[in-house]
Amino acid sequence: MRWYGSVVAEGAKLLTDIYLIRHGQPAYDPNIPYNTLPGPELADRGRDEARQAAAFLADKGIEHLFVSPFARTTQTAEEIVAILNLPFTSTSLVQEHGPKENFDTVRERIRELFAGANDSAHGRIGIVSHGSPIRAFLMELSNEKIDLRNHVYAGGNPAPTCGIWHVAMLDPITRRFELVFKPRAEV
Repeated sequence: MRWYGSVVAEGAKLLTDIYLIRHGQPAYDPNIPYNTLPGPELADRGRDEARQAAAFLADKGIEHLFVSPFARTTQTAEEIVAILNLPFTSTSLVQEHGPKENFDTVRERIRELFAGANDSAHGRIGIVSHGSPIRAFLMELSNEKIDLRNHVYAGGNPAPTCGIWHVAMLDPITRRFELVFKPRAEV
């Protein structure tokens, strides 16, 4: 249940864990714009990465996924949902950083999703998104205090493809951030 001063919101739970999941490796095609819908689909390697991510997440108790509507994130989520049998919501709030957006606009979208998730019936959620929204989540939830200098991956992203950040909400103020998963190379 969620506390508001001395009042408990009916049906709400305390959000304790957020798993920020970057999409799998896309199939790059110069004829398909990367940051406008639908964007490229997953490459075979991306599907393998998504299955690896699902295996990692299997025992984490995630109750719901929020998914960007882009092809590569939707297909990543499909692999996760198939293994974990999770409900999901497609939402533009976590979609790719648009060509006419600035980072502050992306952060506003993230704030909106976080406020809604914080008032939901879910204690543990997963968010299948893109590098820029994941960076926005990390910056927003850490009050700009997270140091991402050691987490710069292809394209300047804060996670590799299908990399997973875990944000543990230890109390209303204290949060722990950890990049908990990187997919292994294809075998």
